[in-house]
Amino acid sequence: MTGDHPYACKTPDCPKDCCDRCWQRREVCLCHAIPRVETRTEILIIRHLFEAHRSSNTARIAHLALPNSRIIDYGGGYDFDGALLAEPGTWLLHPDPGGSVPEGPPRRLVLLDGSWRQARKMLLRIEGVRALPRLKLSAPSVPVARLRQPPRADGLSTIEAVAAALALMEGEAAATPLKVLFGKMVQGGLYMRGLAFDGERLALRR
Repeated sequence: MTGDHPYACKTPDCPKDCCDRCWQRREVCLCHAIPRVETRTEILIIRHLFEAHRSSNTARIAHLALPNSRIIDYGGGYDFDGALLAEPGTWLLHPDPGGSVPEGPPRRLVLLDGSWRQARKMLLRIEGVRALPRLKLSAPSVPVARLRQPPRADGLSTIEAVAAALALMEGEAAATPLKVLFGKMVQGGLYMRGLAFDGERLALRR
């Protein structure tokens, strides 16, 4: 690992003993477990700038596993090219009651990566996003351990949302490796906090 990697830690509060590729602590580095998941659909993640330097950001991990994906940071003076959203076959993954399911896999699926508040602001401020057809996912049916809990029952981390969308559009073969990777990320994060998940709730690790 070298500091030249595009995701290398650049903030003073980031531990020096974290991996500069996956941004996890070196004790629980995920790099050896990151699969290569080929998809027909391009995954375009518009990530709020404040998420870019968080080790718990799952968009980074999803991107490392998906060759047909891009992350574009938004905010803080970063310009966003709205032409990326004008290409035919571009859909938005968003928890909207008016969402639907495309007849075939979209050419590109856009996700807004950030807190709920940040995502709402991006939805309103990024030109072209609100006009996209929307893909809606069902809420998780069983308890899921996460490093950050969403404020809504239908809330998903970005990598969970990508996996669920791929399961719907391209089948479980594309989704399962991402689900497994997310599970390992959560296990590592909980381990570093001295916690464990028993399938229903978090508890101190014994």
